[in-house]
Amino acid sequence: MSTAILNQLAEAVVDGDDDLAEELAQKALDEGVDPYEAIVDGLAKGMTIVSDNYEKGEAFVPHLLIASGAMYAGMDILTPHMKVEGGEQRSIGVIGTIEGDVHDIGKNLVKTMMSAAGFDMVDLGHDVPVEKFVEVAKEKKADLISMSALMTTTMTNMEKVIEMLQEDGLRDSLVVMVGGAPVSPEFAEKITADSTHPDSMAATEWAKDAVSKLDPAEQRWSEEKISLAKVKYREILSKKTVKGKTDIGLETAKQIIADFESVAVKTKEEMTHMDRTLAAMGDKKVDRLPVYPLACGSLRKFADVNYKEYATDINAFVESAYLGSKYLDTDMFVGLIDLSATSADFGCKIKYPEDDTPSSEGHLEAYEQIEVPEVKEGTRAYELIMASKAATEKLNKELNTPFVGFHEGPLLTLTQLMGADRVLMDMKTNPDVVLEAVQKCTDYICQVSELFFAENACNALCIDNLWSNNVIMSEEDYWKFDGKFVSEQHIPVFKKYDQPYIIHNCADAVHFDTQIKKFGTQLYSYAYYPKLRGKGSQNYADLIPKYGDACCMMGEVNPVQFMDNTPEGIQKVKDDTKDLLEGVLPVLKENGLQSKYVMSTGCETPPGGTLTTVKAMVDVVKKMGPDLQKQIFG
Repeated sequence: MSTAILNQLAEAVVDGDDDLAEELAQKALDEGVDPYEAIVDGLAKGMTIVSDNYEKGEAFVPHLLIASGAMYAGMDILTPHMKVEGGEQRSIGVIGTIEGDVHDIGKNLVKTMMSAAGFDMVDLGHDVPVEKFVEVAKEKKADLISMSALMTTTMTNMEKVIEMLQEDGLRDSLVVMVGGAPVSPEFAEKITADSTHPDSMAATEWAKDAVSKLDPAEQRWSEEKISLAKVKYREILSKKTVKGKTDIGLETAKQIIADFESVAVKTKEEMTHMDRTLAAMGDKKVDRLPVYPLACGSLRKFADVNYKEYATDINAFVESAYLGSKYLDTDMFVGLIDLSATSADFGCKIKYPEDDTPSSEGHLEAYEQIEVPEVKEGTRAYELIMASKAATEKLNKELNTPFVGFHEGPLLTLTQLMGADRVLMDMKTNPDVVLEAVQKCTDYICQVSELFFAENACNALCIDNLWSNNVIMSEEDYWKFDGKFVSEQHIPVFKKYDQPYIIHNCADAVHFDTQIKKFGTQLYSYAYYPKLRGKGSQNYADLIPKYGDACCMMGEVNPVQFMDNTPEGIQKVKDDTKDLLEGVLPVLKENGLQSKYVMSTGCETPPGGTLTTVKAMVDVVKKMGPDLQKQIFG
């Protein structure tokens, strides 16, 4: 009888049946099945089956989320009845998405797998203040902290958590794990985290082994141990504190301005920024490839304004775009402010930090609350369009530099509005409601793009269509819940104004066929994650042969590296830029092309980072580009 109930519990998780999981969990208790056995050999076994299917590409994130809901429903019944004995005590983990970042799918997957593996996970949610991780870890005497981030702009907050642990003498009391698509082993090592892993399964296996090697909690969390640790880290922190008093963005901006103004004669290039960019998109002859690291918010330092001013004050935004483009001599500027402009107009609460990227602070409670707004004065989208219009006029007139407008696509808007994990689950459990909501978001997105073009508020317009990802959802589901709306309703707005369709997508394993071939995309800004190559992340050598005839690609230098202002960090950016340039040009030629690529970063450079690394990338392309172009293409 016990075996039958365990198998049924596993099947309930695989089927994502919350009610059945609860019913079977209670039945297991009534029939005397050990609660721990019911969790490990029943619920967790089912979760393992779904996870295995996920790893094989036979299941996607919605399946995992639905299965985890059933697992937690059963665990809620069983956990209070578990008998805890000394050596069998469950390890405690504190998990959350770091402050400024609302993306929590990866975090939820790690939480689910670690819960199934026997951890008691304290979920802090998303956009978690750095001090909250430390407070809760101390309160719970945790064995582990797990932090995640998808946005490169928020990753620096992970280091702040570790510094706070050191300052309070708690760093040696637990292990720290960091994760998210842009998080590399090098970054984890740099901020002194204990590990990072490419997926939830690997993270869970590491965590189980790591906490098993820890001393007993009463030793690690003793006052004596904490006092010794404070002394141990005092010198390390003192050096960081001195370093941290400098606003590295502002200081490097001032230095770049001084260097620029001290050079009496500027280097004269053969082509203007505008001509070079347009030529590259059309695969025409160029003097060199265009270059634009996605340094958007970080360029505000040239105007000495904080991020809140950059995001909400038209003059601050225009001056940031103008001065950054002038002093770095970039071939374009992309007007990326944040990913909440459209969701804010639907009623999503937005947090505006003084010096970090705005983010969703709360979601709507019900899909029925979604009403399509009108783009008009006072809406966030209208303000973005007017700021973009002013920046376009100034950059075009004074620098002959193109301005690329930026806003979110339909499904991204909905996930910002309602929460990504909720929307992805509802795609399977309540698809008609989700489709209706996507339609409303599409209606507004089309309004926003229409006004961008009608007001001549940009030279081109880029859309962030994030959720095309072959790990998160199948290509069929992506088409159903986003692609079809984009293709049939949004892209016709671009055709009406004879504008190229441009996408930015920093996902790690994109449905490129849909987003490039079906959409007819003419410029595609992408990220490349080498550690996720096995799961479908692709680089220029993969993409140019497949799509170069129709689309100009734009990527892929790691933006996280742009935070490192040391000589070694600057040299790393130079070397990676050189390698990319020397790699891309021969591949273009092999495929009958000559210029259809823009040298860039895979995602936005962190807004609090240094600008010397941004300048380093631009300078390498300007210095090496013309000679390489002549050598390879004549």
